[in-house]
Amino acid sequence: MSLQTDKIKEVIEKNMNLFENIRKELHNIAELSFEEYKTQKYIREKLTEWGIENFPVAKTGVIGIINNSDECVAVRADMDAILVEGKPRHCCGHDFHMAIVLGIAKTLIDIGYTGCVKFIFQPAEEGPGGAKKVIEEGGLKNPNVKKMIGFHVWPKLDVGMIEVSSGAIMASVDDFEIEFIGKGGHAAMPELTKNPIYPAIEFIQSANNFFSAFSKKVSPFHISFSSISSGETYNVIANTCKIKGTVRTFDTKVQDFIYQNIKKLAKCSAEKYNVQVDINYYFQYPPLINDSKIAAEFSKSAENILGKENVKRAEMSFTAEDFAFYCKQVPSFYFRLGIKENGKGENPLHSPSFDASEKCIFYGIYLVVNYLLTI
Repeated sequence: MSLQTDKIKEVIEKNMNLFENIRKELHNIAELSFEEYKTQKYIREKLTEWGIENFPVAKTGVIGIINNSDECVAVRADMDAILVEGKPRHCCGHDFHMAIVLGIAKTLIDIGYTGCVKFIFQPAEEGPGGAKKVIEEGGLKNPNVKKMIGFHVWPKLDVGMIEVSSGAIMASVDDFEIEFIGKGGHAAMPELTKNPIYPAIEFIQSANNFFSAFSKKVSPFHISFSSISSGETYNVIANTCKIKGTVRTFDTKVQDFIYQNIKKLAKCSAEKYNVQVDINYYFQYPPLINDSKIAAEFSKSAENILGKENVKRAEMSFTAEDFAFYCKQVPSFYFRLGIKENGKGENPLHSPSFDASEKCIFYGIYLVVNYLLTI
């Protein structure tokens, strides 16, 4: 371990009580997507206290900048909580993410780092896609982001370990609503109706059969039919039947292949039963694809301070993350940070029982600061 690394470790350890308190204070003001006003105020006050230029973005987000220049590296933390048991709670670890990125900023200031870094505290990761709004408002410009780092605390992965991957690590998200429009009437006189339930069932079965034939030939994907609704009582055939579902992939070509064929299959089912069909397909998030060069750089830096045995290969997850939008704009890298220790970090993300070892704050700061000093 180098003298430089020893110094970084010493500076972080000296401030750990501060960083742990920041995490607890952020935890206690948990707010939902695009409602993070108290969180925004808290972050801006900390950055200002430490002499770091900052300004609002994307309604309730914050951008901080040190050593302003033409180009920079960006580090992102998501800010929003989720609704759990009737109230906003940080059950996805975003309080840890914000504390770590604030800790990175403070540590870089304390060690006299001279490079330009942008700290993006992004609202609304949980659903609305706050990353898109940050990008639309020029959050990756002035200074221009040349590369970007993101991360997520990860249950059941030991503190002091990380998971890294080159290429796809998290899935795209596309949602769809398909409504078959028939002709309703009395259930005792079906010959006078066009029952929309039949083409809906036909479509689901034909889609399952069609896509299962490709499941081993292309990049992994999931198509899930999650809702089917029509009518309200026993003896009335409704006019319409609506299906809702979601598609997850790791490849934009597969994403388009599924989209095109869902449309074709729905239209074929409608024609077979002589009904109309209304297709709404929503491209939500692209797949999150890590830049291979940054992945190699970060992995090497992490191995030097954690040991090779503690830098694990990340398996692809069908969950999604709006950090993917940044990956489409600039070379980016996203890693998973271990949080399991002494009974903490065992429960899944979004669980009301989610918790994490506060030691992960140290490792999150330590890893990113060391990486920044290698580039």
